[in-house]
Amino acid sequence: MFYLLIATFLWGTSFIAGKIAYQMADPALVVLFRLILAMLLMLPITVAFLKKTSVDRATLRQLILLGLLTYPVTFLLQFEGLKLTSASSAATMIGLEPLMVAFVGQVFFKEIITVKVWALSFLAFIGVFLVAGVSDSSDISLLGCSLVLMSTWFVAIWLRLSKKILQTMDTKFYTAITIQLGTLFGLPLILMATDNWNINFSISGTLAVIYLGVACSIVAAWLWNKGLSTTSASHSGIFVALEPVWGVLLAVVYLREHISITTLIGIILVITSAALAMLSDKQKN
Repeated sequence: MFYLLIATFLWGTSFIAGKIAYQMADPALVVLFRLILAMLLMLPITVAFLKKTSVDRATLRQLILLGLLTYPVTFLLQFEGLKLTSASSAATMIGLEPLMVAFVGQVFFKEIITVKVWALSFLAFIGVFLVAGVSDSSDISLLGCSLVLMSTWFVAIWLRLSKKILQTMDTKFYTAITIQLGTLFGLPLILMATDNWNINFSISGTLAVIYLGVACSIVAAWLWNKGLSTTSASHSGIFVALEPVWGVLLAVVYLREHISITTLIGIILVITSAALAMLSDKQKN
């Protein structure tokens, strides 16, 4: 589960890097740039894999689907939702991911979800709700929240589907192929979501995009897949709630933002739920 912790931390840093990159280009273009960079850097790994292994059509279709759901579909739903609603309400919807993972597992994958997992998932959601706050509740959009909530459903789907393939495919190969297929087949979606094609090049913005492509796309995805291969899907879903928590903590450190007592309580709740999930998996092993 150490891999999951580092992955969510890196995703949490994307809040800071994204804020810098969005000053240079439209958010949809930033998503495109980071994915293209990740795709090109991972190309040698894919070439090495294809030289040694042949992929049947059924597996290829699964990889295309997972690449689409994991990267462009999830990113764009969250991005489009965030454009319409407040940041806090979007973060709260993302905080529903642990509950959504448990729900999808029990209803669609016939997985038996224990009361403990449900309780920890709910605890994580409450924590994220407190972290997000309600200070800008007047800017909440039902459509925006619905789009972000829909993204959590797709996360719950690809999280479980990817876990099955990771049992038979090396993590680095899976990460490389899904990033490349997701970027390639998701290109039309990203282009349609772009509102502003103007690019104001800057050193800070360029470095932020490179960081998003390398650290938040390649490294974080590999670490997450590595951790997912040895962790139950339901417990790994709880760790997703740490992403906005890391974002808030980094904003305090680097942007000198202040947090309230309510936010601090929320952070403690999310960290507690993740820690209990870690202890639970260790006891099983």
